[in-house]
Amino acid sequence: GGKHATMPLFRRKPRITEEIYGRLMTSFGRVVDNDPFVARPAQALVDVVLGEEPDLVREVDRAFYDGACSYHLRLLAGSWIMAAEGSIPRQTAEGFEEAVAWKFGPKVKGSARLSHRVSALARGEFERDQRLDAE
Repeated sequence: GGKHATMPLFRRKPRITEEIYGRLMTSFGRVVDNDPFVARPAQALVDVVLGEEPDLVREVDRAFYDGACSYHLRLLAGSWIMAAEGSIPRQTAEGFEEAVAWKFGPKVKGSARLSHRVSALARGEFERDQRLDAE
């Protein structure tokens, strides 16, 4: 697909499988957590959402494992930071956002909102940073 910045974000849902999800987690896990300049701001974004939605976060951790929510969301936030830096295509972060919603959604009602919230925060942060740079 070409550049469709003006197209709606979720026009076409990527087809996600456990295998694809596992690959996303593995590759972002390696990159995000090994780069403190990605991991730290990513965790800061996640901490905002953990504070806003403590009940949902607890439910997700109960459905998966302790700390699962924070970990998956940190890798997602990291993917948006990398997209803002131009090290991965924006579509990859968008796809990962959908994938995390896909992963959490069936287990915990309303939990898809966590991945969308972290992503919105991440996009907002970096759009704001770029405006500051432009001045």
